[in-house]
Amino acid sequence: MRNLSILLMLITVLFSCTQKKEVDNIVDLTTLTEPDVTNLSELGSEITYIPLETNASFLLSQIDKLIYEGGAWFILGSVKPNNAVRDKNAPPPPPMMPKRSLYRFSNNGEFICQISQQGGGPSEYRFIEEFLYNKGNNTVDIYSQGEIKEFSLDGKWIKNTTLENNEVTSLAYSNNQLLGFVYNGHGQSDYSFILLDENGQVITKYKNKYKFNVSTGAVIINPECIFYQYDGILHCKELNSDTIFSFDNGTFNPKYILQQGEAKYTTAVREKGNSAKLNQFIIQKNFFESENYIFYQYKWKSRNNCFIQNKSNSTQYLIDNEMGLVNDLDNGPSFKIQNTVTIDDNEYLISWINAFELKTHVASDEFKNSTPKHPQKKNEMEQLANRLDENNNPVLMLVKLKQ
Repeated sequence: MRNLSILLMLITVLFSCTQKKEVDNIVDLTTLTEPDVTNLSELGSEITYIPLETNASFLLSQIDKLIYEGGAWFILGSVKPNNAVRDKNAPPPPPMMPKRSLYRFSNNGEFICQISQQGGGPSEYRFIEEFLYNKGNNTVDIYSQGEIKEFSLDGKWIKNTTLENNEVTSLAYSNNQLLGFVYNGHGQSDYSFILLDENGQVITKYKNKYKFNVSTGAVIINPECIFYQYDGILHCKELNSDTIFSFDNGTFNPKYILQQGEAKYTTAVREKGNSAKLNQFIIQKNFFESENYIFYQYKWKSRNNCFIQNKSNSTQYLIDNEMGLVNDLDNGPSFKIQNTVTIDDNEYLISWINAFELKTHVASDEFKNSTPKHPQKKNEMEQLANRLDENNNPVLMLVKLKQ
């Protein structure tokens, strides 16, 4: 009887510890429903601008994805063919669709190389679905139409690897393996994730937990799955899941649980297929984290929200990311959070702005009459803007996160 009592006590203690861990990992999105004005200085201590070198052969109309690895920027950007330099007396060309290309820039924005190009050759791609940095091989990989095209950091083609399973729509590295997500827009996929080895062969398949029947037509939502790396470990979140999982050694481990209340986008809602009511629900866009903060970007109430929570004291912020953080550091343009990067062991928020927008901001009376926390930085930013041409490539904005 005594042994039974001790066993019950141990079970109670273990259960209590488990419950406490789960509570600590709960992120309550329901406490903030309306965005507030937040100053950049609440999160960051200094701001840096990096203009991307402009080349006549490509003018970036927008940046679609950016990562910083190996001391360089890898940028997937849309390029308007009509932006190419042409004879000023020539008639304007017919409209053409932007094309996505992958470029490498140095840490201070100097152009290094373009990595592959559109075409039908072995080293070329029809379109880029995803690009990845492979730390194990120190290579850059382009995923296109069921193939991984591997390149050296200077853009030289190495090899192509065909994936055994062609259902995968997005990919991420976990150690030397690839975790692929299977698109679930019609609700009937048998698997949600497929783990592949470095040769593209299937190791494990993970069953789809979010099946549903579409009655009035599928609503196409992108991304169905968010992948991000933090502290050397892959993390992910599915569209209809309220949990952020870490993925390591072939296992999904719950890390954060997002409380969303009635705004949670469930499979029951998806079955109705009513796109007109989507603004009533939280629709994921991105999730990432730093040492001290978590960031969740989502569409809700027709706004692009950015939710931020301090990991240590649970302080929360909700920002309308179309408006951004108020730049009180140098009174430059508002800061629209895109992601975080780590450079020389320092963590930064990153954003970017078109040269035209930066020049317009600096020319405004509001800027000229403003007094920021760092007046010298205001002068430096103004000088930078005056050196730019309005058609130059975008300017990266980095804010060093507070410790």
